[in-house]
Amino acid sequence: MKKVFRDTIINIDEQIFDSTFLFDVFFPDYTSVFQRKVIFIKDLLEKKRNEEIIKKTDTFPAMWSEVYSPKDELEIFTEIFENALKNNKKIHIVGITLKEEIDILEAYYEELGFMRADINCFDVDFSVPLITCSCYIENIMWRGSDYKRLGKSIFRNPPIREAGQVKALFKWINRGVIAGLEIQELNNEVKNFLQNQLLEEHILALTLGKILCYNFEDIGFSGKIEEFKIRF
Repeated sequence: MKKVFRDTIINIDEQIFDSTFLFDVFFPDYTSVFQRKVIFIKDLLEKKRNEEIIKKTDTFPAMWSEVYSPKDELEIFTEIFENALKNNKKIHIVGITLKEEIDILEAYYEELGFMRADINCFDVDFSVPLITCSCYIENIMWRGSDYKRLGKSIFRNPPIREAGQVKALFKWINRGVIAGLEIQELNNEVKNFLQNQLLEEHILALTLGKILCYNFEDIGFSGKIEEFKIRF
């Protein structure tokens, strides 16, 4: 069995040729007192919930994305981001879904010198930035085209966005800008999804280890850890 650590993968038993990765999955305790304020996009988006569009989602389920519109989310994110910089306050934003948000975050991390030209990715010490962000796993598990097939079962806040936005989340996970992947429950659906992402090389093992655990620890959160195995 091969344990995925922060910067390396090490065989941890005598089964040298065993095709199993062992990951730590971190579940942050956001209720504990902490130096970095945690802000949930969904709480602020709920105040902008569009009741008129909800009436249309029975017939057009993909319109759910506009119940909590990208425009409103970007305005919320931008205000939070700018206030944190202005007031020199450390925050962690939970639940980003938009490329436009990540573009802002990427520019900020580039200003801080975290971009590495040799690997064309960011190598962020997440204890340093004033602003760090994570996304919910559901927002990369599904995309706008899935509303037709799955309907209300994927209605959520923040909403599942269109394919281009989901692709952007994947891209900036792999580029090291998105700090963490928020998982409410490590159920079979989530496990199967994560296994497929690794086997299909959508996310590399070391990157997956960081967004599941180590980046949260670097930010400074406390919480519990659950082990998760992927066989390949």
